[in-house]
Amino acid sequence: MMRYPSSQALVCLVTIFTFVASARAEDGGTIADPSGTTGLSPRVSASPAPVATGVIRKITIQLRDVFEGDDLAYPYRAANSVKVNTRDEVVRRELLFREGDVFDQFIIDESARNLRTLPFLREVAITTTQDGNAVDVLIEVQDTWTLIPQVGFTSGGGQSRTTVGLAEGNVLGFGKRAELLFSDDEGRKKIEGVYDDRRLWGTPQRLLLGHFDRSDGFRTLGLWGRPFRSLLDKDSWQTYADVSDTVGKLFELGDERFIYRNKHTQVGASYTLSVGDPETERQRATVGYEYQRDLFGEADLQDFEDVDVNPASVSRDPNLLAEDRQFSGPFAQYELIQPDFVSSNYIDRFERVEDYNLGNEFSIRLQFASHALGSQNDTGLLSLNHRWGYRLGEQEFARFEVGASTRADNFGFDNNFVRSEAKYFNVLGPRTLLGLNVGVHTLASNLYVDYGADFDKDRELLLGAENGLRGYEDRTFSGSRRLVLNIEDRIHLVEDLFQLVNLGGVVFFDGGGTTRDEFGRIFANGFYTDVGVGLRIGFPRSQGGGMLRIDFAVPLRNGPDPDEDQRFEPRFFISTGQIFSARTRAETLGLDRANVTVGTDR
Repeated sequence: MMRYPSSQALVCLVTIFTFVASARAEDGGTIADPSGTTGLSPRVSASPAPVATGVIRKITIQLRDVFEGDDLAYPYRAANSVKVNTRDEVVRRELLFREGDVFDQFIIDESARNLRTLPFLREVAITTTQDGNAVDVLIEVQDTWTLIPQVGFTSGGGQSRTTVGLAEGNVLGFGKRAELLFSDDEGRKKIEGVYDDRRLWGTPQRLLLGHFDRSDGFRTLGLWGRPFRSLLDKDSWQTYADVSDTVGKLFELGDERFIYRNKHTQVGASYTLSVGDPETERQRATVGYEYQRDLFGEADLQDFEDVDVNPASVSRDPNLLAEDRQFSGPFAQYELIQPDFVSSNYIDRFERVEDYNLGNEFSIRLQFASHALGSQNDTGLLSLNHRWGYRLGEQEFARFEVGASTRADNFGFDNNFVRSEAKYFNVLGPRTLLGLNVGVHTLASNLYVDYGADFDKDRELLLGAENGLRGYEDRTFSGSRRLVLNIEDRIHLVEDLFQLVNLGGVVFFDGGGTTRDEFGRIFANGFYTDVGVGLRIGFPRSQGGGMLRIDFAVPLRNGPDPDEDQRFEPRFFISTGQIFSARTRAETLGLDRANVTVGTDR
């Protein structure tokens, strides 16, 4: 199996070799560390010791170019000259303190975490200098390359995609994101446009607009509101809409088994009030209103042609079609947040420091969808989530999350879902073998268990190369119960080579399976495993510090298709990002989506 990068990775590789070919020898091969030393070493994001007392007298912002050095080669100088630097105000508006404020270390730390959420900045450092009762604050950040041509091709693993377009993650240095892509996604021709303004007209408001025009339909979404950006924020609000008319798919052994048309509408608005001490415990209460409708219809011949599926190859059984759903009514949500952040590099992205909260985070959401307000029936929709973690060492931690959702009406409980996940990371630091440096090693593991009952017919849990089992084709496994275990030794070998790339590798084990029967069936005869090695190429000076993932996996047993002999058949594929990260699904998808829509995305 061969897969090729479907995003910026391919273009980054071309850029790398262009720069390397032009760069002089003295500009390349250096393994740089922001502390001023050379060599790979794990580090935590640590602020200086808190100043006992004082008033902030002066704030200085120092923005460094994408490429640095006293004697840069021409390609680097040219890149710096054409790059529009991030504006001072973009950095300053993320700070939670101003001149004249009383110095507070927690606020300094929150500001650093704010800045690290901006993908177009790297190596955030905030240092303070005491002068009597005055404190001067220096903020140092480095720009990244944000104008990325999107050229990619993906093949194998049960998928086929081509993409071409342009993405700018920091338009004119104002921190706004704009993307325009043209793609062919498994037979679906698509035009995608996205505009994301984190600070609409310089205010705390955010505006996100997206339109996806596909050969099988369309999707349009929008969000406008004032989100929480730190634990100090006292309130937030948002309005949102998501409307689509597309073809949906159900799978079996990696192939489509049923396709249908789905018209989806979701609109809502909410307001959240936050109280409590942000350093110890924050509580948030939300009230809002949401309308959601899903209409399902049988696919016609044009639908089959639009998604390039042979009608004779899938079931046309109308009993597989999901029932229409419509819910309309107010909702309330409660959140409890206890901050206990760990900040470290060499977790998911080489040298970039990332922040993870190990404190307790609990949320519960309840919506009453009344028939009088437009719902099909009087229905209650419940969703809850709990996340916590533990420090196990200076560079070692574990994180856990459990979530659940259900829907109740006069006919009983439907679409029930319980999920759990556990993550373990241990940055072991530099290691040697026979006297040779073999890089910084990070032990990483991921376990998640999903259990569904009385699912809607359009919902199923999938498993394959993209989300857990690299030795098998994507979507090989499907069901309503799922278990996945991943164990990796992530090896970081070279950092900032030619100021362009990080190089590393991985040794991994994957295991898991799905079932539509009792969960024990996975352990009885439905647990599949693979082992493999991989190459990791990081792009530290591009937006987000993206990573190219090249994996070579070998399945240790045949897949569920009795007509295919897959055992020990090597699979080689290329993708982007880690196959799992230290962030939980509620953090990446959102509290409600992690419980309610996992298993419905295609």
